[in-house]
Order: sequence, then C-alpha cells, then structure tokens
Amino acid sequence: MASAASLHAKLDALYDVWMKLSLDSPPADFEKFASFFDEDSTAWLLSMRELADPSIGRQGIIEGIKAALKNTRIKERRVVDRFESSNGSKISVEMDNHLVIHGKDLDRFPETAVAVFNDKGLITDFKIYCCRSPIVTIVQEVTGEGPYKK
Repeated sequence: MASAASLHAKLDALYDVWMKLSLDSPPADFEKFASFFDEDSTAWLLSMRELADPSIGRQGIIEGIKAALKNTRIKERRVVDRFESSNGSKISVEMDNHLVIHGKDLDRFPETAVAVFNDKGLITDFKIYCCRSPIVTIVQEVTGEGPYKK
C-alpha cells in the first residue's frame, strides 16, 4: 500500500485537475479527472445528500463532474487538516473552499472529502461531506429553481 503522504498527493492532484475543469473543457480533461478512479469506483461528487444516486465507474464520474460543473466551480481549495486510517488505504481532507456558483462567490465553504484507495493507487470510493444549503440558495437566486421558493 502507498504511503498516506502519497495518497494525499494523489488527492491533491485530483483537485488540481478538478479546479481547472469547466463545461467547455475537452474530453481529454474529463478523462484525466476520471483516471484517478478505479474502473468500478463509486463517487459522491456533490455531497452525501445524493446517497441513492452516486456516480459509478469512470464514465459515471465524468457525467457526475459535468453535472456538478453546471452550478459550481472550485475557485480555491483550502486544506484545513488531513487524516488517514490506521490501515492507510483511506484518507480524508477537511477543507474550507472558495466556490463560484453561477458567477457568484461563496467564500469559506466547509467540506470534507474522504477517499479510499486500492493497491494500484486508484480511488475506489469517494465521498464529499458538506451542507449544500448555501449553494442551493445561490442557485435558486440565479435560476429561480430550487427547494427554498416561497
């Protein structure tokens, strides 16, 4: 198994690719993002609120990240702390990110990413934990669609 430091470096590299993605990115950029994941991986790219509907496999992850990019872009990733499991295959990163939602800044958005890696150094399970209410509020303000309508 790879060291915790090398797994954290891989997760950092994933986020570096993620922050450069846009809906206009070429297919190769989305494939590069998906290449961090195992072929049979499961990912919750928005939050655990989508518990019943994860992105499955590399193609599902490409579709999932494109769906996320329709509303949200990571402008700046700020790592608060890093953790790893005792067996070394699971890492988590607490972040306080700066997001852009439909052109509006949302600074200081707390979220935690948890990634499980296989012996090939590929992510098999990826989860984002956060409260998306501030994002949903901005999406609703901009688009008029959302759960907080009066």
